[in-house]
Amino acid sequence: MLLCLFLLGLIGFNLYQRLLWRPDFESIRLEYGPEIVEFNRKHDSINGSTNSDSPWLPEKTTYFKFDPNKLDSAGWVKLGFSPKQSASIINYRNAGAVFRKPADVKKLFVVDDERYEALLPFIQIEEVAKEKPQERAKKYPDFNNREALNPKPIIVELNAADTAKLKKLYGIGSSFAKRIVKYRELLGGYMSKEQLLEVYGMDTVRYSPISENLVVDTTIRNRININTADFKTLLRHPYLNKNQVKAIVNYRKQHGDFNSISDLQKIHLISKETFNRIAPYFRVK
Repeated sequence: MLLCLFLLGLIGFNLYQRLLWRPDFESIRLEYGPEIVEFNRKHDSINGSTNSDSPWLPEKTTYFKFDPNKLDSAGWVKLGFSPKQSASIINYRNAGAVFRKPADVKKLFVVDDERYEALLPFIQIEEVAKEKPQERAKKYPDFNNREALNPKPIIVELNAADTAKLKKLYGIGSSFAKRIVKYRELLGGYMSKEQLLEVYGMDTVRYSPISENLVVDTTIRNRININTADFKTLLRHPYLNKNQVKAIVNYRKQHGDFNSISDLQKIHLISKETFNRIAPYFRVK
């Protein structure tokens, strides 16, 4: 009888998981987006996989002018996002995020380059008044301390600073400090302080108060040898996608070593914009 009761309990729990329990995967992706991307890159490169899961899309996508600071979840669904993606965007906004310019929409993990380009003509953001430090402190836990509300002048060199130094910046806690360092390692070093806006979760609300406290020594960077780097090494760079890396490797096999970084422009998958972004991070010798 005890064994039967135990088995019935297991069956009931299994049914509960299948029918009733629904984890909020989109919130998880928003919070752990960089780690998920890095894991998928490593997994695909190891298994040589070129397939990716197709994102959920409604049967019909309707584009219309919208303010991302005001659009409700139903509106996001009309724009082509799944209900869970829409809920995650609303949760992200409720957590204190403010869209001050169209580019801030691109910071959402559920918005890739292609989707952003489709949305861009329809984004209309009303000017948002800057919050006072006391008001911002209520929304951002990292701001909820005296030092944050009354920041002391500090200059941080982004390519040499460790997490302890970065945490002295206004509104930068342990989580953001680690992300800044991790992204610096993936890039090979920052070329401009504006690249902080590319760090996952960073927006103009956090960046603006600290921008004047940042400097960048562009001589402190690690450049990748484009002629010797393997597929995995190239794929780790944030500015290159899998298809571009494959094109670089194939070009190298067919034509031999690159004579100069400018030869990358001969690859049709690398646009002028992409080349300008990656050129400082690669070398031929």
